[in-house]
Amino acid sequence: MEKTSYTKPMFRRLTLLAVIILLLQAALFTLFTLPEQNKDANQLARLTAETTILASALSAPLRSDNLNTAEQLLLQARNADSNRALYLYRQTNQQLELVANTVNLANFVPQPELLNQERRLGNFLVVSRLVNSNSNTLLIHVQYIQPTSQLPILLAFLLSAIAAILLSLSFAYTISVYFNRKLMPLISNTKTALDKSQFDGSVESHAHDGFGVLGSYINQLFRRIEQGQLALKTSETDIAQLKQEVDTRIKERTDALETAKLTAERANEAKSTFLATMSHEIRTPMNGIIGTIDLLRKTQLSTSQFRMTDTIRESSFSLLRILDDILDFSKIEAGKLELENIPVSLVDIIEAVGRILVSVAYQRQIDLKLYIDPKIPNGLFGDPVRLRQILYNLAGNAIKFTETTPLKTGVVVIRADLLEENMEFSQIQFSVIDNGRGMTQRQINYVFHPFNQAEGSITRKFGGTGLGLSICQRLTSLMYGDIDVQSEVGKGTEFKVRIPMRRSDEIDYVSSELLRDIHICLFTQDSDNQDHLSHYFRHARAELDVVNSFEALQQRARQQKPLPPKQAAVWVLDATYEQISAEQIKQLQQVPELERVQFIVITNQVELSEHSNDRLYYLHSSPICRSHLYDAILVAAKRKEKPKPQQTSHLNLSKGAPDIETAKRNRQLILLAEDNMMNQRVIVEQLNALGYAVEVADDGAIALDMWRRYHYPLVLTDLHMPNMSGYDLAIAIRKESLNRQDDTNFSRIVAVTANALKGEEQKCISIGMDGYITKPLELVTLETMLKRWLPLVEASTKGTAGNNAEPAQQPSPICFTTIANFLGNDPAKHEEYLNYFVKHAKELLTDLTTQAKAQNRSGARAIAHQFKSVAKSVGAVSLAAEALKLEQAAENSDWSVINEYVRVMQEKYQDVVSYVRQRY
Repeated sequence: MEKTSYTKPMFRRLTLLAVIILLLQAALFTLFTLPEQNKDANQLARLTAETTILASALSAPLRSDNLNTAEQLLLQARNADSNRALYLYRQTNQQLELVANTVNLANFVPQPELLNQERRLGNFLVVSRLVNSNSNTLLIHVQYIQPTSQLPILLAFLLSAIAAILLSLSFAYTISVYFNRKLMPLISNTKTALDKSQFDGSVESHAHDGFGVLGSYINQLFRRIEQGQLALKTSETDIAQLKQEVDTRIKERTDALETAKLTAERANEAKSTFLATMSHEIRTPMNGIIGTIDLLRKTQLSTSQFRMTDTIRESSFSLLRILDDILDFSKIEAGKLELENIPVSLVDIIEAVGRILVSVAYQRQIDLKLYIDPKIPNGLFGDPVRLRQILYNLAGNAIKFTETTPLKTGVVVIRADLLEENMEFSQIQFSVIDNGRGMTQRQINYVFHPFNQAEGSITRKFGGTGLGLSICQRLTSLMYGDIDVQSEVGKGTEFKVRIPMRRSDEIDYVSSELLRDIHICLFTQDSDNQDHLSHYFRHARAELDVVNSFEALQQRARQQKPLPPKQAAVWVLDATYEQISAEQIKQLQQVPELERVQFIVITNQVELSEHSNDRLYYLHSSPICRSHLYDAILVAAKRKEKPKPQQTSHLNLSKGAPDIETAKRNRQLILLAEDNMMNQRVIVEQLNALGYAVEVADDGAIALDMWRRYHYPLVLTDLHMPNMSGYDLAIAIRKESLNRQDDTNFSRIVAVTANALKGEEQKCISIGMDGYITKPLELVTLETMLKRWLPLVEASTKGTAGNNAEPAQQPSPICFTTIANFLGNDPAKHEEYLNYFVKHAKELLTDLTTQAKAQNRSGARAIAHQFKSVAKSVGAVSLAAEALKLEQAAENSDWSVINEYVRVMQEKYQDVVSYVRQRY
């Protein structure tokens, strides 16, 4: 930094101050210490003179060796002064020996030397003199001096300190005044500029010292701040312009993105429309193929011809499965696939998958096995359709890529294991294991990629879209799970799917006491069956013995002992793949020790099921289902009644449909609205084969005109037709029906469409349709729908009886004798209670449907019991009877039976509603 002009004056003043303080201290010290120094010197000179005189006086006595005289002289010289001491030494044998002395002084020890000297030792003045007459004699004269007082020194220090403080204060004040005079103009002007934020002024800078330099620097700083403010304002203006430009660009980009988004949405919508159209166009001819094949299979065919129809039918459904895979993949890609979240039974799902795939496995001679961990509860939340789809795809692939050879039997196992559970979730692992061809690591890396299979040769040999595993992976991700695969070439593959499933409030476990006190002897040579069945039996607390050979089985038979009355013995024999013959089973039955033993034979021959008796029960193992196994054990142990054989649904193919007039009189005529000629022909033939007469309209407008002339009890309509779509047709029929006073001839409307996209069924129901079935139509599906909405009734007279024949009279849904027994004969009260019943029963049916969907037996049974009582009290006797059947079925029947009873109750409830509205 440049040397300022006041540096030298300040330096001179500081140097002068320091010199003054030092001189003052030196003067004060000299002033107070000099008298003391002169006093000590005078005393030492006087003591030296006295010592010299005494030494001369001692010469004579010492020559005569008169020590007493010498000692008297020493005492006289001391003159009783307590601060003095004299010592007389003589040298003998090279040592100084004390020959005479006075009283010693405290804290002083003489150190004699044969020298003449005078000195001060601390507070003592010491003078040594050689006696003249004898050079070997030494006189030492010592005088004690009182210590010098420190007060003068302290006083000098205090005075110098006070002087220094005063000088410093004076100098500080002078400097303060000096700097204040110089700084105040700078401070005042700077503060004013800061307070007003105006830096266009300046401070005083004309002084020729450092303050002037500081003022010039401050002025320069003001100029720079002023320039900075101007630049800031310019920058703010530029920033505002830039912001406006950025906002404009952002708006342009946003508009561009919005346009791109709309374009993408339109493209996605176009893709969805294309897929829907493709689905419709493919399903439309497939309806003709499958419908015609179903009709053809009911005619007289040779064995080879019937097998060819099997091939055609299976190929058609394979094509439909490929189409469904493409549609599912498209919905997943678009993020529009929604999952259900309802309580499910994994046992029902896995066993249903097994029953579906067992025919394919049987054709390929594959042994399909199921295992469901008995610790897994029913009532976990999930999507049953998508879980079934995942297992179906994985197990279908396993069966496809597994072969049975003379050296090895192909085996596919579907497992469900409980990995862990807590108060809220259960972690379930689904496994599909096969001993097929396996995959290399490279194939594993690409196996989950869409439109990709292990190798091109596989695609050519086995077919498929390559979407199955990709869909499984994405469905698993949507369920917050994961999927992986382990495989080894030539040994097989294992797919594992782990899914966390939330627990519902109605968790139902397999009772650990289910088979208590039942003694089971299991015979099997199949390691998988032994492992699965043993787990099932041990979980239910059965007493289990496992035997692996017929000889061991005979030995076990001879050891059988009678059991107490409350216990039972059941032998489970695995007869699959001829592990045990019918003759050997017959031998076991003849053993006397096994007289009270029940036998369950697991077989893969369906025809043997008809040969079951009270002691021998054949259990079909295609595949072995846990629920069926437990039921068979309980029935054999007399813990459960043997279920009555259910009426199977056989197609009632009539020899011919009634004529149009007869069908009109019986309210059995169907209107078909369909624009495709081939579909018209196929569906008409199917309806005629099922015993129904039908009239055809080529589009929706024609169908509406025909309905206006005759209100058909059932209208089957395609959704996409020229002139008027199926949607518009349904809306028009429902709108015109509202204006009619007589609603006894109510028309049911069912959509028959090839559009299989999600949401179509909900859309159809929302506009007033009663049902929705997709093409291609199978006879079984069509018959089920017709039984629901238009069941066949026999006419009271034949069609040849003339035009006066009346339709058969249906019994009244309300028995007024019964209602009179409960409520009396007041019609007004009957009307009040029947209207109340219509409203209350609807709520009960809604709750009943919910409980049945959740598979809650106790809830369904309780609601059915309540419904029975309410229905009976208003005379709905037939409806009360159906509720009683449902209440009984809820105890132990399959859910398919229960759901059928629920459906029948809903139909009869609608009959009651129609009757009440018509009467009142």
